[in-house]
Amino acid sequence: MPDLSVPPTLDLQLAWRGATGRVRVFRDHVTAETSYERDALASVPMRALVGWRLEPCDDTAVCVEFVTEDDVYRVLLGRQDEGVAALALRRVLGEPLPAASA
Repeated sequence: MPDLSVPPTLDLQLAWRGATGRVRVFRDHVTAETSYERDALASVPMRALVGWRLEPCDDTAVCVEFVTEDDVYRVLLGRQDEGVAALALRRVLGEPLPAASA
């Protein structure tokens, strides 16, 4: 069980075109929530995670895609956060999945 009293090593948030997203990277786990392409804010079920990847959303945002067997949860981040997010997620979750368009 992760120690929830420890602050995250990275906490990224974005509110964009009516959607909100947040990715919090801890030493030994990741949490995320998103309202992008959803009716309400949803927590990403990390225990069901199959993999993750970063994909462009448009000129101003990227999507961290958290892939489960049943769904893909897209969390929006600013382009300026793409590099640091990729490094932090790779450290905790391992290598990303291939691009969805590949």
